[in-house]
Amino acid sequence: MIEKMKKYDFLIYHKDYQDFLYKLRELGVVHITQKQAGALSENESLSSWMDMDKRFLTVIKSLEKINEENHVKELAPLTKKDNPSDIIEYVEKLLKEKEELTFDKQGHLKEIERITPLGSFSAESIERFKKRDYHINFYAGTESRFNPQWVEDYNAIVVNKIGTQVYFITFTHGETPPPIEAEHIRPSEKSLDEWKNQVRIVDEKIKHIETELSEIAQNELETIYYYEKRVKDHINFEKIELSGDAKAAEKLLLLEGFVPVTDENRVTEALEKESVYFQVSAPSPEENPPILLKNNKFARSFEMIADLFDKPSYNAFDLTPFFAPFYVIFFGLCLGDAGYGLLILLASFLLKKSKDAFMRSAGNLAMWLGLGTIIFGFVSGTFFGIELLNQTWAWLQPLKAIMLDSNQLFTLALVCGAIQITYAWIIKIFITSLRFGFVYALDTLGWMIAVWGIGMAFYLESTKTISTELMQTICIVCGSLGGFMMLFFNNPQKGLKGVPGSIGSGLYGVYTKVTNLLGDMLSYIRLFALGISGAVMGMVFNDLAVGFAPDIIIVKQLVIILIVLFGHAINIFLNGLGAFIHPMRLTFVEFYNNAGFEGGGKAYTPFKKE
Repeated sequence: MIEKMKKYDFLIYHKDYQDFLYKLRELGVVHITQKQAGALSENESLSSWMDMDKRFLTVIKSLEKINEENHVKELAPLTKKDNPSDIIEYVEKLLKEKEELTFDKQGHLKEIERITPLGSFSAESIERFKKRDYHINFYAGTESRFNPQWVEDYNAIVVNKIGTQVYFITFTHGETPPPIEAEHIRPSEKSLDEWKNQVRIVDEKIKHIETELSEIAQNELETIYYYEKRVKDHINFEKIELSGDAKAAEKLLLLEGFVPVTDENRVTEALEKESVYFQVSAPSPEENPPILLKNNKFARSFEMIADLFDKPSYNAFDLTPFFAPFYVIFFGLCLGDAGYGLLILLASFLLKKSKDAFMRSAGNLAMWLGLGTIIFGFVSGTFFGIELLNQTWAWLQPLKAIMLDSNQLFTLALVCGAIQITYAWIIKIFITSLRFGFVYALDTLGWMIAVWGIGMAFYLESTKTISTELMQTICIVCGSLGGFMMLFFNNPQKGLKGVPGSIGSGLYGVYTKVTNLLGDMLSYIRLFALGISGAVMGMVFNDLAVGFAPDIIIVKQLVIILIVLFGHAINIFLNGLGAFIHPMRLTFVEFYNNAGFEGGGKAYTPFKKE
């Protein structure tokens, strides 16, 4: 659910403005309405601090990578510094030197690669020949095109042969190269040994810089983290400071903010002690206060998925608690292997122990997805690619009652789709009734009556529960009543006044809704298709492991283990990716559309210290 907000309007005397903002920041719960990014970017001081933060983040990313490569597990505690920007400048200097040296090394290696086939000729020896009026030229060409006459005419000497390629030199009088049909190679200003020595020198310099960076990464990273947060605090403060609108010849500043209703009393009590005028009111329908979600532990785990699409608008409804159970079911059906679910569940416990808040949230999500996969993996009858329905293990026999074959899984996928779409319609009816009145929800209710009334009538008639005549009567009644609601109450903005003009749009709406509904239902077949494909892939890897293993003791077991581990790792990755994305697609397209989701909300970000 969406936490209700209270709007606060502050009027502050310009001399008290900064002190008031410091006190507001200490409260840490007021979301300030900031100016647009374009207006803030024109401020030179703020731009300078934002550039500084980018530099900090770039350095942090580089040092974190170094610690990761060095497998550093514990960082030295932070140390306060008088001028923390000095260490940033020094690290930037080292990183730039390393980049330049790496670039130089690549150039040296390229030159070594170019002249290696020619052997080690120093520039001094070539110059000595020049003083005696002998000019050395270097060539490369195919062996078949090398002319032996060049040996007589130009003193050609083959110095190397690689495959069909021949490298040779000529000794001739005069600076003009001889007319030889081969690739003329430019001599190098250094010998091969000199270039290799240059690479060694560069490597030593790079190694020295890397050692220094490694020490800084371990000893100073916590300090850099701390001061980067200080920079962010300053940026946030300046943004808020610039968000005040000057009034009364710039003597007063007007500031707007939002506070969750649960914190209203604490904020009001604190403000009453300050010399500032403030007014508290409920947000108007035209305003869009920030969104703070307040869900239970289960639904909170799925907020990270909901945020991938959009936050709901303040006056709409948070659908996270409503799609979360379906997402667990859909993920389990798509992955469709109880063994894979067990691995995900075990991985979730490791993630939940992480110090990183995002990883802990991912661990909570993975725990529910793992449990769902274990349950629906057994329903699908698959455990690490083993078909459980075909096994004769005694302990497994009672569990076979809940296992489904492929035809039943196909039906289950469609039933899941029908249930979720109906659930979305019920939510839409409820939300629309609360916001606009029940009459505005009659269009959606008409669809429910028509679809479920006619559908149930056909089902009951097919099972001989009711007669054909009664089935026809129910279809006529439900179709007529539902159709009437669809045609005459499809425009909630105009209400009853729009009834005469709504018939045309209602007919078009019926056509589009029928085609969309058919497409929505067919979309749920992916739950069956992905689950079956994953199960088949798992079985294939198991068969490959047994079939390719040689009949040699120990070797056979090793080959089976390697193929099974490699194959199932690929299957978990590929099918797990599909199991994550496709339920998300069903949520954001089919469920959100049918439930009337309204996005456009902005996250609640209170003004507080980092």
